[in-house]
Amino acid sequence: MRNKPSFPYLAVTPTEEKVLRYLLSTEKQASISEIARAVNLARTSIYNAITSLKAKGLIAQQGFLYSIVSSQLQKYSKKSTAPREQIKALLSEVLTLQRGEVVYSVESDEEIKWLLKNEQGLPEWQKAIAKKGVVLKSIGSTGMLKVFQSIISKELGAHIKQRSGAARFTGEPLLGTCTLVAFRDSVIFFSRKKAFFFRIDNPDAAILIKSSLELLYAQLRYYPLIVSK
Repeated sequence: MRNKPSFPYLAVTPTEEKVLRYLLSTEKQASISEIARAVNLARTSIYNAITSLKAKGLIAQQGFLYSIVSSQLQKYSKKSTAPREQIKALLSEVLTLQRGEVVYSVESDEEIKWLLKNEQGLPEWQKAIAKKGVVLKSIGSTGMLKVFQSIISKELGAHIKQRSGAARFTGEPLLGTCTLVAFRDSVIFFSRKKAFFFRIDNPDAAILIKSSLELLYAQLRYYPLIVSK
């Protein structure tokens, strides 16, 4: 079982954030079904999010009802913690994640361009993440997808395994952009807009992508879940 983090800035998934925001907006306890209806998500997704939030010490359970643990969600101002300490706290939270969990989502091309221009990293943190095989996920435009593909092709093209390849996964393009997922031994480019995915089964490629993504932590902006009035 994971240790409950003692710091205020936690790595939460988008679903976990929706659960927290809903529970913060209501003055009573809520069931999984109620939360699922309120945020328009499947009960299974809510259950998984709640399980994670309980492990992080952010919500409490009483029977079939859930509520915010107020002692963990205190009121913080945006300047209450130095950026260096905020980054340290988030990295520490990341190290409690399990294999296959999402660490961070990139929301814009600007962030992706920034990480491609920087070479400095956090070697010890990266080593721990690589050992645990945690998934790193990035979202950007299809244009940036091609940039990543070109980098992989230039740096590691000669070493890509034969089972690497690409395929269409649906007949119709879906709304959205694309997703880059780096596993311990492979990288998957997942384009919803083009209804297409591209896979590279190569540990070096995965390390390259994770090395780039983890640089984002150097310029993340942190916002407390409850803002001081």
